[in-house]
Amino acid sequence: MQISSGGFGFGGGGGVGIRAMSPKQGLTVILVVFCALSFLVELAAVNAGERAATAFVTDSAEDADGARRVLAAGSSAAAVHQVRYRDTAGEAWPLLRRARESPACGRLTGTVRKSGCHLALTTTLPREVLDARWDVLVVDGPSGAGPEEPGRMGAIYTAAALARAAAAAAAAAGGGLEAVDVAVHDVHRTVERWYAWEYLCEDNLAAAKGRLWHFRVTAGGPPDAFCSTGPAQIL
Repeated sequence: MQISSGGFGFGGGGGVGIRAMSPKQGLTVILVVFCALSFLVELAAVNAGERAATAFVTDSAEDADGARRVLAAGSSAAAVHQVRYRDTAGEAWPLLRRARESPACGRLTGTVRKSGCHLALTTTLPREVLDARWDVLVVDGPSGAGPEEPGRMGAIYTAAALARAAAAAAAAAGGGLEAVDVAVHDVHRTVERWYAWEYLCEDNLAAAKGRLWHFRVTAGGPPDAFCSTGPAQIL
């Protein structure tokens, strides 16, 4: 969400290369990362220009401490937020079915912080993250490695909502930001694949490599849904 320079990501799992997305000038990214700290170093390095801002969100105290040490040595403005995720990966399908039946989970018309959708991380992420306009969002966590582990349902939904809000605000202001980049890792897994198709949309898929999908989200589309096509068919 390009107003300043920065990064935002939802992370977890193995390292992901930032080269999946072309660098932007004046990048504002929310970085919620639960992955190797080398990934955070890459993103912070790309995002080290004047007015750059990076946010790293994790549910791991160890990762949060490591991120603070890594970012303290860098030149970009970065914040580390330790949070707690409430939904497990095993709840993914009931949560998605409920979201499909809830008008509050349709396409966002206001700020993400005021969303009434149960998938929105409005009580998990800090206000400065929810209210910011970001250029790039990276979803690589929480773990989601098993049915009892925290899942990425809310992270993907919130990333999609933040991207839509940033693109819409830029369009209303008369230009500046053409699209918001959103990367989702581990798309070989069912939950990541379901939710990416549901809220980031096949039409927005710009690139795919291995386990990483790169979406470019704009302000267009239907007024009451995230995607122009119907809901993803879950088999």
